[in-house]
Amino acid sequence: MSPLLTIALFLLMLGAILLGPPIVRYNRVRREVLRYAAAASSAQLEAIYALVEQTGTVASNGFVLARTYRKTEHERCLVPLPEGLPDFPWSGRVIEVVAADEVVVRFVDEPATEPVLLGEAYRPVRVPRHATRKPARHRNVYSPGEYVAASAPLREALAAACPNHPLKLLSHLLCAAGGDGVEFEPIDQARIGTSPSWVQDPEYQYCDDCRKRMRLILQVPGPLISRKAFRRGTFYFFGCPAHPDRTRTLGQYT
Repeated sequence: MSPLLTIALFLLMLGAILLGPPIVRYNRVRREVLRYAAAASSAQLEAIYALVEQTGTVASNGFVLARTYRKTEHERCLVPLPEGLPDFPWSGRVIEVVAADEVVVRFVDEPATEPVLLGEAYRPVRVPRHATRKPARHRNVYSPGEYVAASAPLREALAAACPNHPLKLLSHLLCAAGGDGVEFEPIDQARIGTSPSWVQDPEYQYCDDCRKRMRLILQVPGPLISRKAFRRGTFYFFGCPAHPDRTRTLGQYT
């Protein structure tokens, strides 16, 4: 065996030795979090989500879709837009997302009481929002770590649901497209309003009528709308508040 091959094999073995325990530990933690998440009651999840919402100090301007673990009778991807968002003329309307040869996002006249994506129901959770030093500017907070740090009741509710890894449980619940993941990843979130989490460089959209920047209506990751295609994509549906019928869909891929 050549000296170079010997060195290469040694480095591979050393890497396996060093990386093996952390990987095993992470998988053990992940399985534990998933087990507790699946065992959480609807009342526990609702209490957690309500406490997250209460960490905001000013009115919210959007939502993230959180897991409920409830199955539905149909698998159409329908998202009713909640009432009450400021400068959001699409409140009360229903969006359908169709993933066929391409992803189509459109408004439909359909009855829908809660977001349903591929047979799973989701709970819209208001994104906590805070004032900044500039009076006219506010800041959205997406990080579960900030929620937990700000609220003792939330820490208690999470610890009751998952004693050893409460923060990872919350990350899993709020990243609906994260599969079995337990880490916070913004592109794994489905969002209504707020601001987009870009996969690539920002591609802001502008209204053809007034040339003003459009507002995000819906962000939806590919795994929530298709079990086969588009799983590496995140799709963004924009609209102009001044011209609500002017909308545009954009996809970005990892």
